[in-house]
Amino acid sequence: MKSPALNNLLDFYVYRTNLICYTYYIKLMAGDVVKAEHVNPFIISVCKIMKDMCMLDLKIGKPGLKKGGYLPDSSLIKLGLFGNLSGEVVLNINHDTALGIVSKMVMMPVEAIDELGQSAIAELGNMIAGNAATVFANSGIIIDITPPSYCIGRQYQDDGKELFSIPFSSETGDLSIDIFFNA
Repeated sequence: MKSPALNNLLDFYVYRTNLICYTYYIKLMAGDVVKAEHVNPFIISVCKIMKDMCMLDLKIGKPGLKKGGYLPDSSLIKLGLFGNLSGEVVLNINHDTALGIVSKMVMMPVEAIDELGQSAIAELGNMIAGNAATVFANSGIIIDITPPSYCIGRQYQDDGKELFSIPFSSETGDLSIDIFFNA
């Protein structure tokens, strides 16, 4: 397949994530109604916001299916979806990665995720949600996204559903986007 002209960084993210997600949806979720166009806005938004707000370049790992359990000290941002799509998106940030992200956001070292850290991470979720809603709207998919809700891994209420997980790595550490769409 010939690469299209990539006019800017966003074009690159769209091109790269379409190739990655489309391939894995066919292999992992054959028969399901989930499409790459429903996941890409979140991948694009996470990459863009992390680059713009935290000066972090994310590397996309191999997507896969997982159960919803999280490490007890992970920072989670939960977003509900409704409208043309309904479901849940969880931004799962490992503890050390969350410390690094908050440190970059407040421009000073942070040693614990306190109220300020939780607020910074929730605001990151708010920016990601707003950006994703815009990307969806530009594609003709109208959705509403609930305000982000912050919790730590041990507080997450797992109902046993399988999530489509897209892992990322960066110089600060690892995180993932875990997505579930209602049928």
